[in-house]
Amino acid sequence: MNKRILLPFLTLLGACEKEITVDLPRTEPRIVIEGTIETGAPPIVLLSRTQNFFDPTSVASIASAFVSDADVTIFDGTATHVLDRLCSDIIPEEQLEQVAALVGLDPDLLRQANICAWTKLDGTLDGVEGRTYNLRVVADGNTLDATTTIPNSVALDSLWFRLALQDPGDDTLGFLWASLSDPDTIGNAYRWFAQRINRDATGTPKDGRFIAPAFSVFEDRFVNGLTFDFAFNRGSEPFASTDDPERGYFKRGDTVVVKLASIGAREYRFYNTLESNINTQGDVFSNPANVVSNVTGGLGVWAGLGVQLDTVVCVP
Repeated sequence: MNKRILLPFLTLLGACEKEITVDLPRTEPRIVIEGTIETGAPPIVLLSRTQNFFDPTSVASIASAFVSDADVTIFDGTATHVLDRLCSDIIPEEQLEQVAALVGLDPDLLRQANICAWTKLDGTLDGVEGRTYNLRVVADGNTLDATTTIPNSVALDSLWFRLALQDPGDDTLGFLWASLSDPDTIGNAYRWFAQRINRDATGTPKDGRFIAPAFSVFEDRFVNGLTFDFAFNRGSEPFASTDDPERGYFKRGDTVVVKLASIGAREYRFYNTLESNINTQGDVFSNPANVVSNVTGGLGVWAGLGVQLDTVVCVP
């Protein structure tokens, strides 16, 4: 390009520069419920507040998003139960891992921040299949209501480990496969969890709790009344290292407990839209996914889980 043309062109580009300030709108925080009640287990309810997209993400900001003062009750069709508040700042260190597994939070987060959950540990409100539970939360001057029913659980027909490369000579990583016979009633939905209970080189269990992988929920729209095989990869804890060469895989020799949870249609829609939203973040070619809540007066989910457990040793 001729220098006499290039110089004015560059000058023009420089002259076009302009500092633009965008005033991002802020929204009032809303209460978010993350609550479950499953077969034979007490309810667990976590409460938090929505945050603006560009708010800082530090331990302090995460801790401040959780609600620590609320009245939480559950009506089980017979009586209204007042849930007890359990906060991490009063939990002894030797019990922290157990409590973290119970509420589904990282134990290091519980060590660094005071986070509260609401539950009933005296056995009077353990989940019963077929029973409906009405949840009410009063927090920050707001009243939130949600209803869920624990569906009848469905057991896996079989469960096995299969190598990813199908090369027993040098492959040690693979996925879990299962066979399921779906009941002949349309509208069944499921969520899959898995927990490795064998210990690593330090003597610590590989997983401290049940973990759901990406896209952990499915429904019987196309498999109603059929027996079919399916597979799942291994889920990871939030913020887990992406450098783990075993990430997403189970390993030869692992002992894995699988939890298959039957869930209702509204609960399925919540988890399905939530996982779609999470897994399409940053993808400019994907359609935005609004999370469908089953909570009135707020956001989140109150989910009944009809649970069946099965165990497999990862041997090809």
